[in-house]
Amino acid sequence: MPDRFATIFTCIDGRIQQPLTEWMKNHLDVEYIDTITEPGPEAVLAATGERCLEVLLEKVEISRRAHGSGTLVIAGHSDCAGNPVSDDEQRTQLRRSLDRLAERLPGTRILAVHADRCGERCWAPLLVAEVTSAPADVRLAP
Repeated sequence: MPDRFATIFTCIDGRIQQPLTEWMKNHLDVEYIDTITEPGPEAVLAATGERCLEVLLEKVEISRRAHGSGTLVIAGHSDCAGNPVSDDEQRTQLRRSLDRLAERLPGTRILAVHADRCGERCWAPLLVAEVTSAPADVRLAP
């Protein structure tokens, strides 16, 4: 039986919403997606100050608490008006975001995904990196 919910940090750009939702439903075997949007989310999550990051993480906590979401996807995309840098730089920001969130979201599966433009109306989400952080009650050996 699939998990019911997963959470996504994604861009406000409407072109990528459906391809990312379909990718998540197919690859994560979930029914519903709780969506948190920010222009250029990978840049925001990679470099924002602690106070702003805490506000964003509160939204993830609502999804976790209310819907039992144990998976978070951070998604960037080509041709982003909110983060107009190269795809390679966006992928670097996605990895940085993943690392930054993994230490703050114990027991969460976190995936970084980049939607590459493959045509006028085509966006192909590709996995950049993935981590499952240790649960809060597990101590890792030094």
